[in-house]
Amino acid sequence: MCDISEKYFLGAMTQYGFSTEFGKLIEDSSYFTYILKGGAGTGKSSLMKKVAAHFEPNEDVVRFYCSSDPDSLDAVVLKGSKVIIVDGTSPHVFDPIYPGACQKIINLGENWDEEKLKAAKDDIIAVTDKNKSMLARAKRFSTALSNVCGDTYFCALSAVDKDKLDGFTERFIKKILTKKGSGSGKKDICQLTALTEHGCLTQTDTLESYLDVYKLNDEYFACSHLIIEAVSAEAARRGFDVIICPSHAFNNNVFEHMLIPELGVAVVSSTPLTQLKYENAKPVNLARFYSKDTFDKYKQRLRLNKAAVKSLSEEVYSTIKTAKAIHDEIEKYYIGAMDFDSINAVCGKMIEEIEARK
Repeated sequence: MCDISEKYFLGAMTQYGFSTEFGKLIEDSSYFTYILKGGAGTGKSSLMKKVAAHFEPNEDVVRFYCSSDPDSLDAVVLKGSKVIIVDGTSPHVFDPIYPGACQKIINLGENWDEEKLKAAKDDIIAVTDKNKSMLARAKRFSTALSNVCGDTYFCALSAVDKDKLDGFTERFIKKILTKKGSGSGKKDICQLTALTEHGCLTQTDTLESYLDVYKLNDEYFACSHLIIEAVSAEAARRGFDVIICPSHAFNNNVFEHMLIPELGVAVVSSTPLTQLKYENAKPVNLARFYSKDTFDKYKQRLRLNKAAVKSLSEEVYSTIKTAKAIHDEIEKYYIGAMDFDSINAVCGKMIEEIEARK
């Protein structure tokens, strides 16, 4: 079992809007969830960072970052205390399922000066609407990017040398699954990679404690997905708990990465999107599993797709960056209206409550 400092993204923009699987964790009644409400700049991320820092010396803490602002926390999970703290505001709106029993709303908006916000009403509305418009633009470009990646993927599927790939996958499974797992064979979905203002980022800190990291180099998405799909299914069948990381560029239908914490094994992919660079990984070149003769029929199409993926992804990153700059403008109004001494008191009370639950 590897000791892992886990970091993921809460979710990301897709052609269907913001997508996240985090709600499934909140539905787990063995956890108690604090759902933070309040506008931008009300101290949600700072509160979570303080709580995480307080408990980390004594238990495993999992951090979930914002894809629109990778320096900002969207959620924290305290594994030992069985407690979740999550930003429940748009675009990832969460509400209590079992209010009071398993979830509790913390309204940080109670600690702002409404008169200051009312005085800036017109400016707040204008900049908020501007931010919504830019996010809508990011969604449109994400849709175009998804369509192009999907076209490359389906071309590649028809070119996979199935016998060759199946033989490799069988040998690979024998190599890494050397015993039976002690878990229940559950599959958790987490987002290790996301499209951000800084490009396509992967939380490589999460990989640091994995003993064996295999990097699948795949220009066409298909073989890496098929390998990860097969390995994760067999690992779960043998009783290993598995973390699967789907690609938002494919609306979560194609897998990018897979983690088996009990074995300390990670299987990650480097594609035209992820372009993953991780020095401690063992590279696996998947080009040999595609039929050159079949690819020749798609040569021009794939060349155009490759150029389109590059230009569209850069436009997505640029649009997210612009939206983030506008979001920072929104935050300024709320930061100026907040009573942060009260927020610190809320944080202190939350820590006391969590400690009392143990």
